[in-house]
Amino acid sequence: MSELQPNASPRQGIDLIDLRRLRPRLQGSLDAAEAALIDYSRDIQRREPLLHCLWSVHHITAALGSLRLHKAEMLALEMERGFLRLLRGDVVAERRNLVMGGLMRAIKTLPAYLDHVEQLRLDSGRGLEPCVNDLRRWAGEVPRPAALFFHYPVAAECGVTHAAQTPAEEAIRRGADVLLAPYLQGAKGVLGSRPGAESARTLARIAQKMHGFLAGTVQEPFWLLLMALCEALAAELAEPDECIAQIFKAGAFMVKYAREHGSAVDPDMDYPAYVQRLLYYMAACPVQPLYVAHVWTVFGITENTLRDAQRGLIHNDALLAALRGASSRLSSLIEALEQADLEAVATGRAPQPEDSIAELQAIRLRLIAAGEELLAEDLRGADAMLEQLYAGRFAEQPERCRQAVLSLAQTLVDTQLAIANRVLLRGEQPASASSFAVLAPLLLATGERLNQLQEQLQQGADDEQRSAVAAELLTMEGALFLQGLLREAAVAGQLGRWLGEARAGWTSDEPAAMHFAQALAWLSLHIERASLDPASAGDHVLCTAEQAATFLQPAPASETEGARAADAAEQAQDALPSEQTETIPAAFREVFLEESEEIIARLQSELPAWVAAPARDERLREIRRHFHTFKGNGNAVGLFSLGDLGRDVQDLLDRVLESQQPLDATLPLLLQEVLEALPDLVATCGGAGEFDAARVRELRNRCMSLGRGIADGR
Repeated sequence: MSELQPNASPRQGIDLIDLRRLRPRLQGSLDAAEAALIDYSRDIQRREPLLHCLWSVHHITAALGSLRLHKAEMLALEMERGFLRLLRGDVVAERRNLVMGGLMRAIKTLPAYLDHVEQLRLDSGRGLEPCVNDLRRWAGEVPRPAALFFHYPVAAECGVTHAAQTPAEEAIRRGADVLLAPYLQGAKGVLGSRPGAESARTLARIAQKMHGFLAGTVQEPFWLLLMALCEALAAELAEPDECIAQIFKAGAFMVKYAREHGSAVDPDMDYPAYVQRLLYYMAACPVQPLYVAHVWTVFGITENTLRDAQRGLIHNDALLAALRGASSRLSSLIEALEQADLEAVATGRAPQPEDSIAELQAIRLRLIAAGEELLAEDLRGADAMLEQLYAGRFAEQPERCRQAVLSLAQTLVDTQLAIANRVLLRGEQPASASSFAVLAPLLLATGERLNQLQEQLQQGADDEQRSAVAAELLTMEGALFLQGLLREAAVAGQLGRWLGEARAGWTSDEPAAMHFAQALAWLSLHIERASLDPASAGDHVLCTAEQAATFLQPAPASETEGARAADAAEQAQDALPSEQTETIPAAFREVFLEESEEIIARLQSELPAWVAAPARDERLREIRRHFHTFKGNGNAVGLFSLGDLGRDVQDLLDRVLESQQPLDATLPLLLQEVLEALPDLVATCGGAGEFDAARVRELRNRCMSLGRGIADGR
């Protein structure tokens, strides 16, 4: 069995930081090519503008290749060929005009496609096939297969048999050795000028044997899909083309590699890319015989799969315009509400700000237009809260009024920060948008301060300065700890404690001091990358910082600052005051109860199915969304205890969905207990019985405890 896990990929993914760094240069080259093409169109006798076009597009092709954006690179290569044909005079009259139009469309499409890549973090190929193949058709060349531009979202372990018993490595090598020759002969027969069904059946039987040899490995989905493809070819439901030839060639290399290395994963083979191409032919089958139907079931293919995959691109400029508009209006609204003093407005001592509720609704519409439904949902709760404050709902309850105003302010500021980060990331939606919105300012500030501390120490520092730097590192430890960045907090704390206890007169040549400097530099680099793109920050940089920090051995301390912060946080949770029974005004009671009952009913329908097969899947994301809505509904009507419970469950599921660790075995039970408690808690808020505040605290503490464990990698 391979050392890689079934869902491991031997290929490097897209580096968004490198892509964003190159985007200005790519756009500059595209602008230069567009200007030169326009210049050429004015006088087609001049060849110099075409040379400028070729030079610019050549740089684009090289950059896309270095970024591993191979599908985008196909478009850039066709652009190069198109300009070269114009330069040589290979296309004339109407075809020349068509090629020039196709090149201009490609120049306009490529920026939209790069926006799309940044949003989805993958080189899907969506929207490129018409641009590529039109340029080829107008030059009289055969179009590229549509399968090369197809992408279908597939779970990491889809098609992999869990706990599969594979043969011994030597048996796999011997079997692959026997199968290699008939595989090559069968592939030759299928791809020949007169392909035969018998050759396709032979390949299907070989694929079935390889599937048995490699069950439970990264290679298994390829052979499962190849069986179905050969079935489709034998039944004339698919026709051999360039892409199928590439698939068969890849299969031959896989058989040869298995003959030499058994079940090991070939690091040079892009398995996911070939799986995507095979899935295209499965989705394109007009009917579904045995193996094809099985593939449809395993991978969740439907009649709409091809149509959805072929939808065109939406340029990010439209999304960013909507986001910027929402951000600007929300900033103005927050400023107006701050000047109005909402507590005074709620008690009738000050007039209401004009059009504030209508403004909130306008902002929500812009967020929905930008595809930010969750942020719009948060503002729906803020809208309801603002209406209650204006209606004098808390006029006789100063503490509740103050709590409502603070909750409203926090929602508006968090939403504004989330929108700002969407704009900063060109509209990209991180795996956990709200958590990144909160973390980004902390990470940016921490990264900048770490760089300053490095420079300060490099210039030399006396005891007083070292003590000040040590204190700052310990402060960072507490701030990072409270945001769930436990590993980063541990490194910062270890550095701070060592520096605070280092003996006087130490020099930078001492081994411990060198380890300190290395750990500080690696931590700074990790924080900097995480502030730009959390998903691409990588674990190796932080591991290097941790490894360097392990060489620092400060004197034993009775109680560290980090431990005190953790104890204080635990004590604060245990010492929460007893909440009073929270009730809802009659005007909101029926709506809240009806919406809550609907959320509970959906959770009762979806959670048992997820508990039966726990996974980081779409069902868990839907469960998380229901708790997100429950949080907003609770806060909107002043039921802050229930709102906090919904928030803690949502935060827990955010961390679960972000984590790469195996799912905690206690998570399904905890979610079931929360769901079991919700009906009674909601009913008491409507006036039936007493609110069980102790139960809510206990569930919240368990959610936060499990969330901290996930963040810590436990």
